[in-house]
Amino acid sequence: MRLPDILTADHTDEAAALVKKYYTKLYRHNLPQTGSRFNDWADGGDRADVANSLTADDVLAVSFLSVQVPAPAAIGLLETSAGKVQGLLEQIPTDLDLASVSSVEYEALLGPNSPANDLWCLLRGSESYRWGIGPTTASKIMARKRPRLIPIFDSVVGPLMGHPKAKGQWKTWHSVLTDGSGLPARLRAIKAESGIDQDISDLRTMDVVLWMHGKELGMQAVDDSFSDD
Repeated sequence: MRLPDILTADHTDEAAALVKKYYTKLYRHNLPQTGSRFNDWADGGDRADVANSLTADDVLAVSFLSVQVPAPAAIGLLETSAGKVQGLLEQIPTDLDLASVSSVEYEALLGPNSPANDLWCLLRGSESYRWGIGPTTASKIMARKRPRLIPIFDSVVGPLMGHPKAKGQWKTWHSVLTDGSGLPARLRAIKAESGIDQDISDLRTMDVVLWMHGKELGMQAVDDSFSDD
């Protein structure tokens, strides 16, 4: 796909300004945008002692990105299916960037038969019963647990990346990060130029740039609680 102009080399300064605004602008009661705390809330979802389990702090952090995990799903994932969630997370590395995944490794890590895809399916619910976690919420849960590997999908970022629906979006993000165009280095340059203190992944930098750019274009976020992939 053609990368959105905001992520090209000619727009690095503009992209850095968007990241800075997202993380530093204060709103009512002198509080920052809630999404600016998504990654570092409770020291992050991928810290060593919680990396392989879904916690109440993860569920709360996801709400900072304007989605909610329905109560039945929260109980199911944190209690009833906690063992399944843990077993899948244990197979998904915490120290691997999506840009570092080779084409050969991709299928094992993120393909249809991978633990990441199995976790995605578990988060969405069974074939016969969807418990209210749509693709946007599922992606945010996974990005909270594996911020270096799993991108966020929503109704603003998805279309900018050529994906009005979530299916195939991991492959697209992987492709633009590994096509030799220098995007990973540019994302690090954007973060550095923004001057923010937060330790965010390249994927999160990319997500914030696209989100802020899309909002400036007038794109609207849509609740996906019951939408399909």
